[in-house]
Amino acid sequence: MLAVWLLQPLVALLVLPYNSWALVDPQSVHDDLESLLSPGAEVALRSNSTYAEDFTPRYNIATQPSYIVGVKPALVGDVQKVVIYAVERNISFLATGGGHGYSTSLGRFKGGIDMDLGKFNSIQVDSLAKTMTIGGAVRANEVATALQAVGMEIPVPQCPCIGFAGATLGGGIGPYSGLYGAISDSLISVELITAEGQVLNVSQTEYADLLYGIKGAGSNYGVVLSLKYRIYPATNDGYAMNADMTFLGSQNGSVWALIKQFSVSQPRELSIGISIRYSPDPTLEGVIITANFIYAGPQAEGKALIQPFINLKPLNVNISTVPWNYIPATANDGAIVEYGCSPGVYYVPYGVNLYQVDIPNLVSSVGYMDRAMATNPELRGASIVWQQYAHYGFQLYSQDTSAFPFRDVIAFVQVDGVGSSASQGLALTQFGREMRDMLQNGSGRDELSVFVHFGHGDEDPAAWFSRDNLPRLMSLKNVYDPLGIFSWYNPVKRY
Repeated sequence: MLAVWLLQPLVALLVLPYNSWALVDPQSVHDDLESLLSPGAEVALRSNSTYAEDFTPRYNIATQPSYIVGVKPALVGDVQKVVIYAVERNISFLATGGGHGYSTSLGRFKGGIDMDLGKFNSIQVDSLAKTMTIGGAVRANEVATALQAVGMEIPVPQCPCIGFAGATLGGGIGPYSGLYGAISDSLISVELITAEGQVLNVSQTEYADLLYGIKGAGSNYGVVLSLKYRIYPATNDGYAMNADMTFLGSQNGSVWALIKQFSVSQPRELSIGISIRYSPDPTLEGVIITANFIYAGPQAEGKALIQPFINLKPLNVNISTVPWNYIPATANDGAIVEYGCSPGVYYVPYGVNLYQVDIPNLVSSVGYMDRAMATNPELRGASIVWQQYAHYGFQLYSQDTSAFPFRDVIAFVQVDGVGSSASQGLALTQFGREMRDMLQNGSGRDELSVFVHFGHGDEDPAAWFSRDNLPRLMSLKNVYDPLGIFSWYNPVKRY
């Protein structure tokens, strides 16, 4: 599915390593929180219609967490009180932002508190200082719109409706990562609430060790209420080339050959996205390949770079110049906005990082996908999505500056299993695992490596954070969250 390129997850995840929900009376929790919090806060029973109306819906309804009470804190003090209340009573809780955290690891969360950070939605931009400070519920499109208005930019995820804070806590990737690296590379500081209810202002001068962990594994350490970033003067006056084209599945070998050439020396201004999916048009003979190219520069320069793809005579070509903040609405003919921002999708995610372009392996994988979809209609909503960025931006920072470990990845790949109902779950799960295994065999690494936000949830933590980073991250866990309160979303340590 084209829509799930950077999806993004919960702003922060807060839980106990066990659930005592069966012993909790929802009405009592509701009444307690209502009496504790400020007048501006909102508390609603999950069973009440107010919850459906006022609280952020989830993108993925497969293996989702379940709640008994929703709470929208209005003040920092409200968040502190919710955390302290829940920890003292052994009630699990999650802090949610954009609602796109879709790892199956969240399915273990049963009957707790949904802490919706929707009231923490401010954006403050200081163009002179080249900084931006946002609340924990601000979405990617809101960041892009605010920065476009003042001639600035920062890497943003491809999907516009995900929480920007949630994306940052996992590192965060997007079309301008080739210029500036992971989103977390631009992070200066955060305001964080610990499991003890303490407010920590985390930066390079205070709690620098924790800042390292937050930049890539941030869901493990607290509720992040605000974040401050470096921002950058707009490239090409805030405009970019967007190019979309479609190829027959039978052309995939030629497409991979060009992809491999770009992987050696990809310009930092260029991002490449490939999506392989089943076409309902019988004249196109099974799977098709849609390619998207974003170039942070003049259209003539960008078109010249991608001319080899045009020379393959795709079924269609659409090239335009758009404002930087309009890229998500334009790319892939608007499919990202249309599908990636609609809640209530039954989605089975898998992912794998590739460190080389193994053409025979990729051709074989596409062939398997084509045959599987031809014989099993339940799989036809699935797709393989490929994101390729220049290494330049990632290599501006050394590996020890953050927990984000993927600075030499050639392609961040997702196997997006999308169905209309849970009845397709088994078929999509089997297909996703098989495709992940096939792609991993040609990844260039012996061990599986997965961008944490693309993880299914069954991977080893070393796959999300790397074996080199895990000892340091677990040491931070022992200092800042020894009881494992923040351990549902793809945690550094399993409980």
